[in-house]
Amino acid sequence: MTIRALLLAPFFMVAALAPLPESASFVSGVWKGEANYDSDGNFRDCTMTAQSEGGVLLGFVISKEFDWGLVLADEAREFVVGSSHAVLLLVDARDPIPALAKVVDPHGILIPLDTTDPVLEAMREGKVLTIQTEGMKVSFKLTGTREAIAELAACVTENKATEKVELPGGARL
Repeated sequence: MTIRALLLAPFFMVAALAPLPESASFVSGVWKGEANYDSDGNFRDCTMTAQSEGGVLLGFVISKEFDWGLVLADEAREFVVGSSHAVLLLVDARDPIPALAKVVDPHGILIPLDTTDPVLEAMREGKVLTIQTEGMKVSFKLTGTREAIAELAACVTENKATEKVELPGGARL
C-alpha cells in the first residue's frame, strides 16, 4: 500500500483518487502537503508529510470534519492491521501525551489527536516529537511545524469551501 493510501485510509476507504490541481499542494518548511479528493471530486482531507533522518514518514492529517491525526509509516516495521496500541507522544520536556494508535496498514499507524490547546500547542511549539510504543521509539524534528500546521488548517478551510453542492433531485454543481 502506498504512503498516500495509508494517509487516506483512516478517513475514507476509496481506492481511486481524482487528479489534484497544482494549487492543491503546499510546502512549509520540511513539510509537503496537499488536499485530497475522491474520484467524484469531493474534498476529503488535507495531509502533510515529512521524513525523519531514519527514513520513517510522519504525517499530519485533518479531515473535512476537522478531525486531526498523526500517521507514522515505516516500511521496516510490520503491524497487525486492525489492532490498537497505546502510545506516548513526547514533545521536548513537556508532560507525555497518551494516545491510542490504530494500525491502518501493515507498515503504518494512525494516532487520532485531541484538538485541545495543550496538544496542538505542543506540536506547534515543540522542537522534537518522540512517539513511543511497545517495541518502538521514533523521534522527529518539528522544524517549521507551527507554520505547516497553519497551512494544513488553511488547506482544509479553503478546500472545504470548494466542495460540490448537491441540488434537489441529486444534481451536483
